[in-house]
Amino acid sequence: MRSLSRYSWWFFHVLPFIASCFFVNPALAAESKYGVLEIQIKDHREAIGDFAKFDIVLDKLLISPKAGLMFWQTGWKELQPSVAAVDLTQYIGKKTARVFRGEINPGSFDALHLKIKSIDALLKKTRRSAPVKNTIGAVKLSFQVPAKGETVVVLDLVVTDFSDHPPRGYELSIRGYELYSNGTLIQKVPPG
Repeated sequence: MRSLSRYSWWFFHVLPFIASCFFVNPALAAESKYGVLEIQIKDHREAIGDFAKFDIVLDKLLISPKAGLMFWQTGWKELQPSVAAVDLTQYIGKKTARVFRGEINPGSFDALHLKIKSIDALLKKTRRSAPVKNTIGAVKLSFQVPAKGETVVVLDLVVTDFSDHPPRGYELSIRGYELYSNGTLIQKVPPG
């Protein structure tokens, strides 16, 4: 009879405590140890006005973790774009297109690379397709994604007409960027 009371004490006092730990832990984990990274693009008004349509088909986004103590393990981290294509003629000035938003492990990063699969551009005057050279490369950009925080990077793309310098024509490149942390502008390149 004595052993039964020991088991009943265990059953009524310890077992509910252990069971409650299983229900509390998922709720604590739901608070998230991750941070949110959002990447947007827009066009700086140079030669984009020449185009009726300027679709860029996105391949992938890459971010480079800042080298720390285990520098030999650093490499590009691949992010899958949230949209397949963006018509840059629709995103001029302050209007931006979100190309990625997701939770990632918190950390410090020192570069970002927007990989474009193809460009489909249609000129306004001739209604014909125009070849555009993609000169976008990796951008040296130091930023942090804090746990439970939000980091937004806005890439300012620019289409430039170099046709007065043959054999060059239209080229797509990055003019600058804006970096926001939890809604506050941290850095803008070029400034202004």
